[in-house]
Amino acid sequence: MRVHTIVPLLVVLASCSDINFIGEEVIEPVVINPDLPPTPSNTDSYEQIQKPMVDILWVVDNSCSMFDEQTEVANNFPVFMSYFLGSGLDYHIGVVSTDMDNTAHSGKLIQAGGARWITPETVNPEEVFAAMSQLGTGGSGDEQGLLAAYAAFELQTEWNEGFFRDEAAVHVVTVSDEPDNSPNDPVTLNEFADYLNALRFDLDAVTYNTIVSYPDLPDWPCASYGSRYVDIRDQVGGVLWSLCNPDWSGALEMLGLETAGLKKEYFLSERPVDGTIRVTVEQDGYIAGFDPWDDLTQLGDYTYSESRNSVTFIVYVPEPGAVVHVTYDVLSAVERE
Repeated sequence: MRVHTIVPLLVVLASCSDINFIGEEVIEPVVINPDLPPTPSNTDSYEQIQKPMVDILWVVDNSCSMFDEQTEVANNFPVFMSYFLGSGLDYHIGVVSTDMDNTAHSGKLIQAGGARWITPETVNPEEVFAAMSQLGTGGSGDEQGLLAAYAAFELQTEWNEGFFRDEAAVHVVTVSDEPDNSPNDPVTLNEFADYLNALRFDLDAVTYNTIVSYPDLPDWPCASYGSRYVDIRDQVGGVLWSLCNPDWSGALEMLGLETAGLKKEYFLSERPVDGTIRVTVEQDGYIAGFDPWDDLTQLGDYTYSESRNSVTFIVYVPEPGAVVHVTYDVLSAVERE
């Protein structure tokens, strides 16, 4: 905004050197609508650092229609494990089924090769995981994946003792081709989301990831919409991958990145003004810029969640050592104006 001044001085030119002012009083200049101070901008910076300890719980549907999906997960598990083997991470990887009718399951970790979970010391981890996750298709058709995950946490002092560690990041991965049928007792969907978010002080240390059917692809529905699983994921954060997408290798790669502690969601310290977010990533002396997602063109690199006040990369995940910068105008400063 420009500064406008009014000087009411009327002059008559008598000659090149004589100027006679009409009127005796000279009115001082008045400043109208001075420029307001610029809206403060803020830059949040985050270094991509892997957490040294992580516990990963897979919840796998073992109902009658899941043979192909179980096979795909097992076949592509080496892609997932590539982010853990030789990484120096201290990890636990375990599996439970969605069957809450069978007392041998009901949130209990599946045992294979004499172990209830995979660690860095596990020999042939891909084979052990295949034995754990290929549960067969004789499980209950009343899939209760959310309750199974909750039960797995509640069994920490019993069958699952030692799997979850207080110092570790926690990641849940659900694979199902059916909706969740968990009852609202002992915990509702929203209560379970709150439960997960309260597990760790650092929100980034807990995610809920899903490979389920949801309406995003032309060939949807390939299976029933897993809406409750998606709802939990939206509240907690994590990878959302469509069961209709045939790229299972891509799914396991994204899950490997996420659960290995390579963040792609970044929480902002202030509320941003809509449309002012600018995202760059700095690594090895280079700076790359990223574009916001556009619903119209279906193009872009990241999304902003108002409910979580966070920026999330859609596909790209910064590598260890990269620094993510998120710059934006601060909403509270605009509201004060």
